[in-house]
Amino acid sequence: MEEVCRREPAYIFSFPIKVCVQAAVSAYAQHPLCKQLGSDAIQKALIEGLAYLSQEWEMVEQANTVEDPVSQFLCDCIVDAFCADQGLFALQPHSGCELPIAEVLAGQYTKRQTSQGICYYVRNSGSRPLLLINATGARISVWKQFFADTTHDFKIILPQRRGSDLFRGGFQQHVDLRTDSSALAAILDAEALSQSDILAWCNGARVAIDLANLRAHQISSMVLLGPMLKGVQGITPSPSSFERDLQPLLDAVRKESSLAPFLAQVIAKQPTSPDWGRWANAPKNRAQALFAMPAKDHADAMIAMLTDPESFINIGRRVASDESYPMSNALAHLRARTIVIMGSDDNIVSNELVSTAMERMGHHSISRVVIGGSGHYIHDLQYHYFRWLLKEFLENYQAPRQTARMRVEKLGSC
Repeated sequence: MEEVCRREPAYIFSFPIKVCVQAAVSAYAQHPLCKQLGSDAIQKALIEGLAYLSQEWEMVEQANTVEDPVSQFLCDCIVDAFCADQGLFALQPHSGCELPIAEVLAGQYTKRQTSQGICYYVRNSGSRPLLLINATGARISVWKQFFADTTHDFKIILPQRRGSDLFRGGFQQHVDLRTDSSALAAILDAEALSQSDILAWCNGARVAIDLANLRAHQISSMVLLGPMLKGVQGITPSPSSFERDLQPLLDAVRKESSLAPFLAQVIAKQPTSPDWGRWANAPKNRAQALFAMPAKDHADAMIAMLTDPESFINIGRRVASDESYPMSNALAHLRARTIVIMGSDDNIVSNELVSTAMERMGHHSISRVVIGGSGHYIHDLQYHYFRWLLKEFLENYQAPRQTARMRVEKLGSC
């Protein structure tokens, strides 16, 4: 319920939960994770879970069929919580963090610098090195839960990416992908790391793939979170709604940079919530819009790189240079053990394009996880799943189990 409320606090007072308990029980009883539990236990868990939701959700109704994806998502959450409680998989709740990200970094991390002047932070605790490659120009605040979490064993390495500011976001200077990658390689050298894992979000995935090929002997495993690979040669374009809407603006600014202030201002004035009224009788469209949203407290941070004119211009340059990078060749040479984590309703990147590219271009098996009811911000809104996935793949060295909410499969050849 927190995932819903952090995106849109008014949602639980505006739309009902409609569930057909009998049909839901029958469906979950056939799920591989739930088969050993029995229908009676599943039914009891669903009834108790819905009763808990009804303490704050204004309308919880019995229905003949479930056509509302939000209701389905809530039932999936209840069943996953019950399965975790029964010890079937190690999903744990997380209480979040109230401190500003700057305080977290000051208190739990040490700032260092390479001989070339590249600054980065290293977590003081943890034993497993994990290099984080954030989305280009995105503020680091959306990663706060991961950075503040003292329960995991990852020794996070956070680079200060060239041309960008960790806290303000934006892209103040155009830096190409290979320059980015070389800077990160220098950090690995400065830390004298013989082995490290990589965690990359959004278009950070491009840099991660280049680095994994550049330093194949140093990279153990790679986690690509909501990867953006738009423009892969040999793959039919299938842009997300965000990519489709943004590209003409980036093209216009590349041709005429004087348009940047106006377009940046237009983007800054976009409402953070859609007009829910138009989807009052369209639960599928309403759910898709809800699941794609970031948390309201991060909404401004997610567009920071596009609301500053200078940054807008440099993002346009970076997108163009990224798409000239030979990604098909890089994927063909990729040998690092890799997992791709996607949100089922991500409207920022094209899951279809990423899956197709890795299926066709990759020469090794890649695990793909799709989390239902989630968008582009899994490391924030679905943090408990995110933390569990990292532990399973990087520490336990195995693909995670499929759950009521989560689909797991393989891409590419074994």
